[in-house]
Amino acid sequence: MLELHRSIAIAILPAAFAVSAAHAQVQVQVKSPSDAFTAAFEAGDLRKALPLIEPDAKACIAAAGGDKATVDSLDSCVLLLAYYGMALSENGRSIEAVPIARRAVDVAATFGVESEVSLVANFFYGLVLERQGRNADAEEPFRLALEGAEKLLGDDPALASYVARRGNNLVMLGKFAEGLVFAERAIRIAGDTVDGNFFRLTQANALMALGRLGEAEATLRTGIARLAALTSPASAEVVSLQQSLALCLEKQNRTDEAIALWRQTLVARRAAGDEAGTADSLTGLGVALVRRGDLREAEPVLREALTIRLRLFGETSNLTGLAYSNVGLVLMESGRNDEAGNMFLRAVSVLNASGGANPDELVTVMGNLATVLTRTGGLESAVSIQRQVLQIAVTSFGAGHARTVLIRNNLAVALLKLRQRAEAIDLLKTNYAAATDLGAEAAQLRVMIAGSLGTALEEAGDMAAARMWFGRAERDSRTAFSADHSQRINIAWRYGRFMMGQPAGLPLARTLLRDAGRQVLTRAGGGAGFDARAQQELSDFTIVFRDQVRADWQLSAGAGK
Repeated sequence: MLELHRSIAIAILPAAFAVSAAHAQVQVQVKSPSDAFTAAFEAGDLRKALPLIEPDAKACIAAAGGDKATVDSLDSCVLLLAYYGMALSENGRSIEAVPIARRAVDVAATFGVESEVSLVANFFYGLVLERQGRNADAEEPFRLALEGAEKLLGDDPALASYVARRGNNLVMLGKFAEGLVFAERAIRIAGDTVDGNFFRLTQANALMALGRLGEAEATLRTGIARLAALTSPASAEVVSLQQSLALCLEKQNRTDEAIALWRQTLVARRAAGDEAGTADSLTGLGVALVRRGDLREAEPVLREALTIRLRLFGETSNLTGLAYSNVGLVLMESGRNDEAGNMFLRAVSVLNASGGANPDELVTVMGNLATVLTRTGGLESAVSIQRQVLQIAVTSFGAGHARTVLIRNNLAVALLKLRQRAEAIDLLKTNYAAATDLGAEAAQLRVMIAGSLGTALEEAGDMAAARMWFGRAERDSRTAFSADHSQRINIAWRYGRFMMGQPAGLPLARTLLRDAGRQVLTRAGGGAGFDARAQQELSDFTIVFRDQVRADWQLSAGAGK
């Protein structure tokens, strides 16, 4: 899910104005940023703004005592600290930004928690934490900032920024319905302005999470059209909504459209010199490529995203933890399970260091770790983790949500490997019905569930039902996956192997296995030369060629009788 990362300018307080410090009941001359900084900040040019505030902020801190400065002695620096922290964060220096923004909040509290100074400090502290992916920590400062803004601003359109940020943070915390209410309120307050249309990003994220994909796509396309008219077709605001639209298209199984749009946003982010935005586009592109089965291209894309996030955020950000998890995902899908497991463990470690993950992040990383354990033989541990993940998903997203459906399928697969077939079959049948209700979003999930049901019923001895589910999985895989996708090859191989043991099943088995073999060669030949990945592809699917030969031999032997 994409966060609302656009820098929203709020009213700069008057320079060197006098306010009462509650701790001493004296008038304090608070220093405000320079006019040059204010102009750059309000124009959204944080790269230009940082060097315009950094010397002033450092000088003010030094005059207050430097490293030994107290909350009281920093009174006059409070606004410089708040804006300096924000500027650092937006320039990729979020590790430095957090303690500075936190200090601004502490200093601002001496003016009163409902003061205008506290409002600004809390808002910017929330932004800094959000930029680092620490949404749980950001919730309290955003809540305090909104409460203060509602009292101080009344019906002023500037209130929309505070409402939108609170809504965005709620969505990132998995509170989708609540976040949607805030997003729609912000759009109403701001109207048909740049801000008002940009807030459609949060509205769309909430709608997507709630499964309302058509509505999400419509609001994104409206926002893109209006922002292109109000700003420019290549503006940062337009690109942000295009990224979200790519995600929305992917959820509708329109993967080729999504990948094309991700590539477009990546070009725009690189051209703008936006490293954080570049990492977001790389992540979206890489995950979409994994979904389409283009693992060779996906791995370097996701590794570049990880490299950027490590440079920008270090190993104390949820965003870095998710980047590790994404690299683990492509390694896992490539059959490199030990390497993948190490990446997932690294992701868990980083998420713990960041102060905890939101439900969406927990489900992603724990689910991937459990899948690796399933594939490497740690079945009991995998089942235990999958049960925990399923409970989190049901509570956070609902029993019929696409994330929940995927997790339930993974749990069933692990149970099958533990020979707990009855529970696995019940879970899979429930899951197929839920995936059917999701429509196009769950097209690939339905294929995976049907294939798992075929395997489960075959092991249970119900060959007629197994044949029906294998046939359904193979038929639906033709539209859900590209011809050389590993999932489609796997389904064709499993169905072909099954049909080899069925009466009069050999002709179909040979057809299925020959097609699967051709697609294995297509995958292996998809790179430049017979590289390591090509060798891995052939190694992974050697069993396909073995069964293809067996089917050919059995048919030939039968014809010779």
